[in-house]
Amino acid sequence: MADKPIILVVDDEQGIIDNVSTILTSTGLYTVIASLSASDALQIIKKNQTLLGFGKNNIRLIISDIKMPEMDGLQFMKEVRLEYPGIGFLFLTAFEDREKRAKAREGKAAAYLRKPFSEAELLAVVKRFFDGKEDWMIEQTKWELLGKDQDEEGGPNK
Repeated sequence: MADKPIILVVDDEQGIIDNVSTILTSTGLYTVIASLSASDALQIIKKNQTLLGFGKNNIRLIISDIKMPEMDGLQFMKEVRLEYPGIGFLFLTAFEDREKRAKAREGKAAAYLRKPFSEAELLAVVKRFFDGKEDWMIEQTKWELLGKDQDEEGGPNK
């Protein structure tokens, strides 16, 4: 049996970390690691590098808050992308900010989930990511930003 995919949850609120971790681990499908800051998360990512730092990273998905002290989620994604472009990103935010959402998309974030979110919403987005639909999710986020009706405009279909 293959190892479970590792998901890193990064948020400055312990309650969010606990909630997301509980939801994901309860499925039995994922291993979850957590961090209260982006700088600590960068160290965790480095420790999960395979083959003495020359292989891919064991972390497959990062679920991160956008608004955090010290380093926000967008800067964190930029730092991660420099060395680990293959790690997926899913952003959580309590604020609807089209500019930040656009920057998240530019950085190829797989999804952008607004707090509060339901257990079903979180699990659906994570499942879709691991089902290999990351490119579709990035395209979906783009169309949502543009505010177009995807079916009428020829956007991505489920």
